[in-house]
Amino acid sequence: MACLKRTMIFLCMVFSITIGHVDAAAIDPQPVVDYTPIVPPVPVPVGKPEVVEVFNFKCPHCYDLHPHIVAWLKSNGDRYQYRSLPVYWGRQTDMPLRAFFAAEFLGRGPQMKDALFKAHFDNNLNIENINEIGFIAEEAGLDAEKFKSQLQSFGVSTKVTQALSLQKAYGVTGTPTMVVNGKYQVSFGHHAKGDPKRFLAIIEALALK
Repeated sequence: MACLKRTMIFLCMVFSITIGHVDAAAIDPQPVVDYTPIVPPVPVPVGKPEVVEVFNFKCPHCYDLHPHIVAWLKSNGDRYQYRSLPVYWGRQTDMPLRAFFAAEFLGRGPQMKDALFKAHFDNNLNIENINEIGFIAEEAGLDAEKFKSQLQSFGVSTKVTQALSLQKAYGVTGTPTMVVNGKYQVSFGHHAKGDPKRFLAIIEALALK
């Protein structure tokens, strides 16, 4: 009886995992429905498929999607050349982008990304205020003086300019959006209908094209 119970529990676990996963191999992405073609394509580095996450630090959907992407990268990160590409809209400033790219130069990009999302959505901090950015940098484990010297550096300014240029080249007008191999733009809201599993499955399928 105990053996039967263990078997039933195991089968239930397998069943729940199966229906919770959208298999990339089962998806045949179609233009307009599942992605928007980027014309002309944007050149990409040679090697593994490139996946670029275009996001905004004040975007609630980007914040909600973030833990799903972190978990996905733990299992799939070595299969792709993955890049985080923050952008800003309207009256927002470039300060969160500068903070992120400064942290990337100092080897703490993912930690700063987490810290900026947490600061804005959980702690209601002003991530466009340079003084509060300093506190957020310390939360991300960065040396205050090194971070401050990077914030307005030529390298960071170049990264910000490149990010906005890429956003235009990709034709991205909303976030979160993924760009695969410089050829396919996948909108979380429009193409994936707000479903993280479908979103990531489309990306995996497009990376195989």
